[in-house]
Amino acid sequence: MFGFNVHVQFKDHRKENPHLVIHLPNENCARNLLSRAVSIKSVYELWGQGNNLTDVKHSVLQYPAEKMKAFTTSSSSFKISIESFNKKLTVDQQRELIDQFQFLPFQGRVNLTAPDHVFALMLDYGDDPNEAPPSPDRLFFGRLIGHGQRHLLKQYSLKTRQFIGNTSMDPQLSFLMANQGQVHSGSLVFDPFVGTGSVLVSCSHFGAHVMGSDIDYTLLHGRGRSSRANRQGQWRARDENFRANFAQYGLGSYFVDVLVADAGRLGLREVPLFDAIITDPPYGIREGARKLDTSVDHKEETDSVYSEALIPSHPCLRLVANSEQCLSRNVSRRLITMEKVKEHTVREPTGISAVCVP
Repeated sequence: MFGFNVHVQFKDHRKENPHLVIHLPNENCARNLLSRAVSIKSVYELWGQGNNLTDVKHSVLQYPAEKMKAFTTSSSSFKISIESFNKKLTVDQQRELIDQFQFLPFQGRVNLTAPDHVFALMLDYGDDPNEAPPSPDRLFFGRLIGHGQRHLLKQYSLKTRQFIGNTSMDPQLSFLMANQGQVHSGSLVFDPFVGTGSVLVSCSHFGAHVMGSDIDYTLLHGRGRSSRANRQGQWRARDENFRANFAQYGLGSYFVDVLVADAGRLGLREVPLFDAIITDPPYGIREGARKLDTSVDHKEETDSVYSEALIPSHPCLRLVANSEQCLSRNVSRRLITMEKVKEHTVREPTGISAVCVP
């Protein structure tokens, strides 16, 4: 989306680790990444790392002095914070760790409330907070560049959303899907299984105009019984409807429309229209599956065991990403991201069954 690649350093990294070392062309690339990321807490410019405090200090001393100079002048204030993972440190312990970095050539004054530059010592105490070791497994020291968009998860929480259903998509996943679709201001996004519009709400946050369809008439018109736990069995209120979600977040101008339609027979013109199609199709686990268009004779059998042969394919689409989300020990689902590489001009075998729901 921003025209740069992120190189990830996976050496000695486990998925349980909270820290990940990446390589970016410059600081602006990091800020662009943070402007969209909902799964990243913060990004730091790495000055040093090690398995113990001595190693970290030695690593920081190897950091080029000319790169430090811009952040250690007398005209700029600074602050050093301690970020510990899976272990709570006392104030005295934190102060003792901060004192270990007195060798840094800071000439400015300390400002704990609004510093010009924030530095952090990050300590990883392993996977189990109940059995944290006396010393951290890994330590990092760096300069804070910025924070991600984690605040959006609370802002768009389903707990406070006006209109939800049994299968409303979690906001974090919705934003991840919007990022995978590279949605941006001016995009036109379509969701053929729109439900209560969770995916489209996240897309419109990034400035996209959105529209969708669903086969469930009562859901799109805000009828039926409420899905909220505190109103179980009661009918939906008049203000519980699709459009209300966009009005709630001030995104009404990005909402185009939704239509009641069979996703297998939408009746749209066969011309390039949308910048992205982003959807969470039904798979009959939390919500009953509905039978869609079955006019095609070919049906693919779905096996309970995953294999790459089950991934949809199309001659006009290129597989970009195949991301797994584990739901339980035995069940997971996958976010398939595909990019259009050519126009579809003839009716050729696609590898995608017309029956969307197993």
